Amino acid sequence: MTGLLAVLNGTGTAPLFPVPMPNTAGVAGSHAVGKAHGAVLERLNVGVIVVDADGRPVFVNSHAARILACEDGLATDNTGVKAGSSAETRVLRAAILASVTSLAADALPQAPTVQSTTALPTRLYLERPSGLAPLVVTIVRLDGMADTASCELRCAALFVVDPAAPVRIDTHGLGATYGLTPREASVTAMLSRGADITQVAETLGICVSSARQYLKRALDKTGTRRQANLVRLVLQTFTDVHTSVHEETRQCPSR
Repeated sequence: MTGLLAVLNGTGTAPLFPVPMPNTAGVAGSHAVGKAHGAVLERLNVGVIVVDADGRPVFVNSHAARILACEDGLATDNTGVKAGSSAETRVLRAAILASVTSLAADALPQAPTVQSTTALPTRLYLERPSGLAPLVVTIVRLDGMADTASCELRCAALFVVDPAAPVRIDTHGLGATYGLTPREASVTAMLSRGADITQVAETLGICVSSARQYLKRALDKTGTRRQANLVRLVLQTFTDVHTSVHEETRQCPSR
């Protein structure tokens, strides 16, 4: 699995990490990409939708299924995946077709939501009716992944990142890896989620000077020296935006 993750990380999307494996009995299309590949794609901490040249899904991991269910910037119908507007849907479908047929990027419709070069992958930013930050969709061609003719060996993977998704940090893993105390790990996690030191102190019921001291210890133990480097380390290594299908409590955004 490590080798496949290395390949997928070359797409330039958010770093991908394996996460605890949920019950995948309800994961759509696992037969279409093969059991081994399907298991790996299910463990990624981003949404993954494998589509054919027409944009019809042949595999959807559970993280992507929750995004699609909200119909907020990305959804599916009987014609395939679709964006929040007809214009963006045309761009999305064209980008998928270009990916699986190796068309030049200049064949794509011109639109402000698409960013591409002559080399794949193609990245799109799909606007959302809810007004939340656009979904980031990276489209990558996949060859030879199917065990059946579902894709006719011509598939694309959509890696879907929701910037508005709550960031959950493995404070236990952070503490165990670097020897941080529970309080040091909590301070580090809160800072990594975007809180400032004053907010951290208020939330934990401690004075600001104590919060700064916990931060200093965390910097020393992790060898990061600067808060920005510490946050980068945490977000790259100890985040988990994946929730098993049995734990889902997050509500779709209101419009």
